[in-house]
Amino acid sequence: MSPSAARPEPRAAFGPTQYDFGSVRRGEKVVWRFRLHNVGDTPLELMGVHFSMPGMTAKLPGQIEADGEGAIFLEWATGRVQGSVRGVAIVQTNDRRAPSVTLVLAGTVHAPIDIEPLAAVFLSSFRGEDVRRELTLRSNQPGPVTLRLDSDRGTHYMATLEPVEPGRSWRLTVKPAPETRPGRYEETLKIGSDDPAIGQLDLAVHVFVKADVYANPDEIDFGEIPLSRIRQQPGALRFLEQFVIVKKREGAFRLRGIRSDVAALDLRATPASGESGAFRIDAGLRAQGLQPGTLEGTIWIDTDDPEFPRLTVRVRGRLVEK
Repeated sequence: MSPSAARPEPRAAFGPTQYDFGSVRRGEKVVWRFRLHNVGDTPLELMGVHFSMPGMTAKLPGQIEADGEGAIFLEWATGRVQGSVRGVAIVQTNDRRAPSVTLVLAGTVHAPIDIEPLAAVFLSSFRGEDVRRELTLRSNQPGPVTLRLDSDRGTHYMATLEPVEPGRSWRLTVKPAPETRPGRYEETLKIGSDDPAIGQLDLAVHVFVKADVYANPDEIDFGEIPLSRIRQQPGALRFLEQFVIVKKREGAFRLRGIRSDVAALDLRATPASGESGAFRIDAGLRAQGLQPGTLEGTIWIDTDDPEFPRLTVRVRGRLVEK
């Protein structure tokens, strides 16, 4: 087709489609104008926009005439996001060569308080072991603020909060309570402030106290398993295999046996015999006899340790026809 017979159509030509806004405090609004030019010979229509993150809005011109210019104003109210963020707006147009255009706002949103390295505490220790985790809290408020622990101990942990730079930064130290028995525990540590922008901080505390002989993890979940795929590709079962580590705090021990009431489960120990400070138990499924329903049961691990002669691991899963 000759140029003179070409069908008239719009053509969207955008300037830069990403804006890095640097660092802002949470709650501030980021606004940026993305320029565009209709280099076609019929009106360019902007028909809608979809957002990837909460708090994003846009102001669009209805249409831009041939050889005309316009702008899309993208706004992001950052009250519901934190950390390194990237918000995407996908704009729909009537340009057949660019029916959708991606615009990006990226940067860092600081909360009133930054918590490093993570806004959560993970404690893993043997029974009676003195293990501590430290977090640093830094204020992003313009003036000095106060922070205080709601309580210096929970049911399974103890905590201290000490100023590093008064009114600006603090060190939070958390350790398991000395009387905590072996097991997994989930609690919440609360930190309060008189600054209304900070209010109360709730930090999850995950405590795992290990016995002198323990299995980790103490639960295997195979998830949802499609039986039709397994029948077509029995070899796919190897990708579902999981393993458990059985370990002793000090010294070596023996496995006297491993068994399960889940009939389709295949269990293998490494090393297969003798003494060791740790054993790996691989758990897989046999294709024969798999039927729709739940995989619910237990793995029993017998040892020669007189204090911990038997450990148990839960088994979960679901077999479905699809």
